[in-house]
Amino acid sequence: MNAFMTTGTYDFLKKLEEKHSEIPFYFMKNPNSTLAYYESNGKSIFAAGRTYEILIKKGNIKKKGYVVMNNIPVSDEGKPVFEDRFMKQQQNLDQMSGLQAFRLLKPLKGNTYIVFTQWATEGDYILWKESEHFQKSHGHQTAKPPAYFLDRPFITEYVMVNEDDHEQ
Repeated sequence: MNAFMTTGTYDFLKKLEEKHSEIPFYFMKNPNSTLAYYESNGKSIFAAGRTYEILIKKGNIKKKGYVVMNNIPVSDEGKPVFEDRFMKQQQNLDQMSGLQAFRLLKPLKGNTYIVFTQWATEGDYILWKESEHFQKSHGHQTAKPPAYFLDRPFITEYVMVNEDDHEQ
């Protein structure tokens, strides 16, 4: 299964949903942009978007919540090591309080993987970041990044769009 995403204005992205009512879209926003996301076995309907293979899928994405996308540029040689690390750690996902959905997304073009997490609230995400589990799994990141990272990872955070906020 693949994941597809694109950015644009909410009004523009909402028109895509009206045109493709068979697709369950998820809309999320931050101060810089609005993002449309969906998962499918078909082809992308986005003229300008990004496509990812879903390597790990846990939980169901909900219409409400707080989304954190950790964007991690990985070298071609490092991809197997990076993927293997996540495959071994995925059993720990169930221990994260407030976690609604998790996806490990492998880019079909380019080298930037996305670790997609959706939390019930921003507070749940903050509590997880302060947890012992987070320290164990991310403690090594205080030092130099692994050699298979092409560049420093970066995080984008979103809030799911509340449909009621956009109705006129």
